Amino acid sequence: MTIEKQLVRHVRETAFADLPEEVVDAARREVLWALGTSVAGAGAAGSDNIVAFVRQQGGREESTVIGFGDRVPASLAGLANGAFAKALEYEDKFWLDEGHGYAIGTAVVPAALATAEHLGRIDGKALLAAVALATDVQARMVTGAPTAIDTGWVSSYVFSAFGATMVAAKLMGLDEEQFTNAMGLAYAQTTGSQQANVEGVMGCRMQMGFGVRNGITAAQLAKLGVTGVHHFLTGKFGLYPLIFKSEEVDLDAPTRDLGRTFLGTRLGFKAYPCGAVVHPVLDAVLSLMGKGGVTAESIEAVKVFGTTRLWIMVEPKELRQNPKNHVETEFSLPWAVACTIIDGKLSFSHFTDEALRNRRYAELARKVESDMDDSRHGVWVEMKLKDGRTAKSQRVLAAKGHPDNPQSTEEMVERYRECVQYGPKPLTRERTEQAKDMILRLHEVTDVAEIIRLLG
Repeated sequence: MTIEKQLVRHVRETAFADLPEEVVDAARREVLWALGTSVAGAGAAGSDNIVAFVRQQGGREESTVIGFGDRVPASLAGLANGAFAKALEYEDKFWLDEGHGYAIGTAVVPAALATAEHLGRIDGKALLAAVALATDVQARMVTGAPTAIDTGWVSSYVFSAFGATMVAAKLMGLDEEQFTNAMGLAYAQTTGSQQANVEGVMGCRMQMGFGVRNGITAAQLAKLGVTGVHHFLTGKFGLYPLIFKSEEVDLDAPTRDLGRTFLGTRLGFKAYPCGAVVHPVLDAVLSLMGKGGVTAESIEAVKVFGTTRLWIMVEPKELRQNPKNHVETEFSLPWAVACTIIDGKLSFSHFTDEALRNRRYAELARKVESDMDDSRHGVWVEMKLKDGRTAKSQRVLAAKGHPDNPQSTEEMVERYRECVQYGPKPLTRERTEQAKDMILRLHEVTDVAEIIRLLG
């Protein structure tokens, strides 16, 4: 049996009752996080432009644009909500190792919710099963190409349409042939490179939105009889051989322990709203502040030691040390370090036009340098102080939010509350708590659309 067929059957034939409790709980946390960050992302600079586009398209009122309340075709709701989930760089990560982590819930959850609302009367158990299984298989597909990032592709985007397709196809009840066609149609729409990250443009978040839209569209087309390739991963011109070097592909990974282990339990949830590679650096920075007389005013220079995984947030140096817009700040290691040193935390407020006008942040960011060597494990920070001393942090291997150093559900709930207050419209405490309670009891909810409408 082909790899592709095994993955399709796994998602189609596994029911909620077959899932271990820890897998269901992981899916529940994934939904909580994606919904909170989507509401916050709806309030991010530039999100109103996305909504303006969606409104211009018109169409049937099927699914809700989170944070705005517009009801639009499901694929367009997926486009907007997927982009919102990625807009503030505050997403989940599936970690392959200490340096390679990729977003999955930002594709799977927006696709699940848009599809569920369109279909109507989808209960929480059905949603949790679809999310858990699509997350598992998208993660498995990522593990098959573990070095994708080194070729310029970003697995968060490349595999997003597949996760979105699986969750939509599962909820829609596609048969095996339709499901496989849908995955082939997702492959026909695959995209996602690092260039948007390098240039600091909104195309970064849009790649996630495109993945969600494309996944929903693929499932809808397949249901109507449109066919797609069946060997979308391993065919002569399938994803793995076409995009990735053959020696870097592990064809056993996607089906290893299939049905026995579920990779959604290895999702982490970011502790800081910025590019993930800087998170262990920020943990190291915070470990030094306030100790031995270390203050923002006492620092002469900062040096970060790590591997070349830092590159995406430190090069080109002139851009990273002098970001000019909110997207550039999200992918600037010097900016994140400077803001964290000065304020003792990092929040949404540090990635705004107002923050860019703060000369203290800008001046300190220009004093942050990096030293990269791939023989290292983890990161550490050295601060040269004005009195001649040097403060050195311990090595950090797993940042807060990594599955080896996870956020508790209570911590995630607090961040959810912060997120929903950052949306484009004020959300009452009553609606905030009602939606939160429904998510935490999602297995008891009879119609998940009720949650979406509370946050819409």
